[in-house]
Amino acid sequence: MTENDPLFSPYPVGGLTLESRLVALPVFSGYAYPDGRVSPLMIEHYGRLAASGVGLVVVANAAVSADGVTSRHNLRIDADRYLPGLSRLAQAIKKHGAAACLQLNHAGRFAKTDRPLLPSALDGSNLAFDLGSLKAFMEFFPLEKRFGLTQDLVGRMSGWTRPMTDEECGRVIEDFGRAAERAARAGFDLIELHGASGYLLGQFLSAYTNQRTDRFGGDPAARAAFPLAVIQEIKGRVGPEFPIGFRLLLREWTPGGIELEEALDFADELAREGVAYVSATVATHNSLFSSQVMKLTARPGYLAEDCTALKARVNMPVIISGRIVARKPADKLLAQKAADLIGLGRPLVADIDWVRKSAAGEKVRACINCWACLKRVTLDQGLACVRWPGWIRERIDLEHAMLSRDFDRVLAVVAGDGDAAVFQTALARLVPPRPGMALRLVFLKSDNDQKLGPKEAEFLAGAQQMWRWRRLAGGEVDHVIRVVDDDFDEVVHHEAVAGEFDVILIGRNPEEPWRERLLYREQERAMGLIGPGRRQEHALVAVDLSEASLLMLRYLCHSWLIVPGLKVTFVHVLDGPEAEARDRWDKMRRILAWDEDFVLSLTPMEDDVAGTLLRAVERGEFGTIIMGKRGTSGIKRWLMGSVSSGVLGGLTDQTLILVD
Repeated sequence: MTENDPLFSPYPVGGLTLESRLVALPVFSGYAYPDGRVSPLMIEHYGRLAASGVGLVVVANAAVSADGVTSRHNLRIDADRYLPGLSRLAQAIKKHGAAACLQLNHAGRFAKTDRPLLPSALDGSNLAFDLGSLKAFMEFFPLEKRFGLTQDLVGRMSGWTRPMTDEECGRVIEDFGRAAERAARAGFDLIELHGASGYLLGQFLSAYTNQRTDRFGGDPAARAAFPLAVIQEIKGRVGPEFPIGFRLLLREWTPGGIELEEALDFADELAREGVAYVSATVATHNSLFSSQVMKLTARPGYLAEDCTALKARVNMPVIISGRIVARKPADKLLAQKAADLIGLGRPLVADIDWVRKSAAGEKVRACINCWACLKRVTLDQGLACVRWPGWIRERIDLEHAMLSRDFDRVLAVVAGDGDAAVFQTALARLVPPRPGMALRLVFLKSDNDQKLGPKEAEFLAGAQQMWRWRRLAGGEVDHVIRVVDDDFDEVVHHEAVAGEFDVILIGRNPEEPWRERLLYREQERAMGLIGPGRRQEHALVAVDLSEASLLMLRYLCHSWLIVPGLKVTFVHVLDGPEAEARDRWDKMRRILAWDEDFVLSLTPMEDDVAGTLLRAVERGEFGTIIMGKRGTSGIKRWLMGSVSSGVLGGLTDQTLILVD
């Protein structure tokens, strides 16, 4: 880190001193919870980026408004309830020595909302281009995904029928200001405004999407008024010294869209406003997928010429990006004064050790420009790279699936004294002692008498006492009484959906078919059919070594594996070579990050899988069986039956837990 090694030298930005000139650019991860909260997967991801050796980490795309999110797993900052997670995220970045920056965004017309906001209504003047860009976008994806994507995009475009009102413009400007306040309170060192990719700030800047005739439309200066008003609003809330960066679109490549000279003029305005840096990029969702643009942006360092012009124009730090896949071109770009800082987006995704390897003169694992990462986040699958080892991609798939499942929210269904008696002894085992656990007891009554029976009242008091003994932070226990006519399973389903409960526990009673019917009706949940039998603390876990088994094992990490006194035996019915099964088990343990050497018992197939498992249950005297739900839908179940339904049919008084 000397003057002869500028890439790894400290550099001043917005009153901060970055430890190097390398920046982790805001690459959308899709790692947030569906409600917009920061997830552990997101904290892990950005923590690894910060630990890689970059000087600045920019967290991608935090929505400033509820109507500004781009996807189901979009990070949000439009309410104070997001602050705890955002604070943990900022700390995870800063503890490694990198500066933490949060990119603020409103998706505008690309938002996932019933009533999108946009500067101007869609008209027919660019219809041919719009349809052509939609076609190019669709051809980027496999055939089987195109119908759903087309349906989604056409649905969004059908809402592009009205321009934003003055009141909506003012509200969004204030939303940006409030979001900046929250970012500062959460501990971020900087914020970045997302003025690229075709989102709202860029939509106002572009004549392609902005045909307004008021103060926010007209010539380039008027179109710049909206993003400049956002900057002024932010400064009024966080103070003039808090650093604000801007993701700047240099070329839009749409009819009448932003060209370089117009972008440079706007950069002058940003400099006059005291913006801390500009981060350059090109193309939007409307133009990126055209064959011409794909060809232009496939060249390493394709922004060098435009960024050189930008750097010569403004007196503030410029971040360059554009397929900087190795150390040598990064050094060259700094030497020729194309930029002050080197932005790493997909190259750092492809190889998290890019910085270390570059410093040591080692060869990096280069991004191959396949755009598989973009396809994944567009399909709400979460960021992953084809250049990662297979087990890491599987782990991302697993953890991303977990984002939509909250196993900390448990619904226990009590439909009489029999259920109350079963749960009296089983509840402590079925609801693990985790901070943040939420338990709801729903008592089903078939008449208007909404009083609890003696056993039910005793069970409720015991559950409340258990909660007090545990003294868990952030958790809660409550109860409700629901009057039911005949559709018991419908009432439970509605309760689970309304309360967002992903674990449902019901007592076993073969004389009431709705219980087993509910077991298979519910999807993407863990379902427990609780029996009264003995040795309930001894569980057989059926592992078929599939990806579905990973989700079931991940459920165990949240439940049985943290409850004292429970004993778990993992069993796999062999349907192939033993060596392959053991290799796959080792890989699954690695994906799950299990340090403990859990042993997998391999059982030879006897007649069928369900029968083999039932004999293992009998021999081991297991009181609980835990497994994934397989073959429970459509013609496959009608023809063959599922393994889980076969097991259920052979049980007597045991507990069965199915994870879907």
